[in-house]
Amino acid sequence: MPVRVGLIGFGTVGRAVARLLASGRDARARLVRVCTRRDGPARPDWLPATVDWSDRFESLLQPDIDVVVELVGGIEPAREWSHRAFLAGKSVVTANKQLVAEFGPELVSLAARQRRSFRFEGAVAGGVPVIRAVQDGLAGDRLVRITGILNGTCNYILTRMESDRLSFHDALEEAQALGYAESDPTADIEGLDARAKLAILCGVGFGIHVRPSDIPCASVAGVTADDLAHARANGCTIRQVSSAERVEGTPHMVKASVGPAVVPLDGPLARAHGCQNVIVVDGEVGGETVFAGQGAGGNPTAVAVVSDLIAIAEQRHRLLSPSCSSNVEANWPSLQPSSSKGSDSHA
Repeated sequence: MPVRVGLIGFGTVGRAVARLLASGRDARARLVRVCTRRDGPARPDWLPATVDWSDRFESLLQPDIDVVVELVGGIEPAREWSHRAFLAGKSVVTANKQLVAEFGPELVSLAARQRRSFRFEGAVAGGVPVIRAVQDGLAGDRLVRITGILNGTCNYILTRMESDRLSFHDALEEAQALGYAESDPTADIEGLDARAKLAILCGVGFGIHVRPSDIPCASVAGVTADDLAHARANGCTIRQVSSAERVEGTPHMVKASVGPAVVPLDGPLARAHGCQNVIVVDGEVGGETVFAGQGAGGNPTAVAVVSDLIAIAEQRHRLLSPSCSSNVEANWPSLQPSSSKGSDSHA
């Protein structure tokens, strides 16, 4: 039996998730109901007649829903809705980076008490499966450093400035015209988007809860085409870099920052072009591991969301199988509160 999905939020990512589920590509997840605000988008013609359309969140708490997918964004009411979903016996999947960064430990704990799943692969790096890779694939190592290009908008702007010597303003306007940047790009340009993602990676990779507001940010708006040309003449380029590392000898302390930084052209961060994301993870035993791919847009993020749904379906299948253990899998390490301090790695 597939997991039955209730979706709230029908923006770019919500529509992409609905299309992917409605296509019937994978029988393990079935879209049952879409919830959107009363004055929101009209029901599209391509949505199957078998999918209900509602403007009431309570409709997602009915017995015919197994998993609530939250794609509205922001802290509230997303936090309240997630609480209510867990208490009603539903698992929750989200791509809401702000919610997970601020209240991830709280929601993971509630999900565990209710014996339900809380998954958020789409909250970091779009379609790059870095959350699951770090949680599962690198679980045998002790991670000491995470560095990455976590904002596709800024990466697009800087690479366009570099390749065609565009001004920052012209590159931003081009990104907005192509749908890569919001009409108000403040969260991207000032590093607020990237720092929320970095905070999530600190929780997943280090087991330490770092609040986004504790991570210092620097804007990329001051970078010029001349700066990029000068960096390139010296074998480097400039990117918006998010970095976090453990402070050795000080338990539960992380040094973290987000901002423009000079990186070598032969390094993995310089190879991110357009809207790509790159995450470099350093472990004490395994050394450097690099994850890269499309980090923005509805389709890559939708793939991450649907992959989380399929993982929940597979987990439920194992739990219901008489030959399998009944233990609920943890979706986040046991977090310790952090004392974080910023690094001085900005350009």
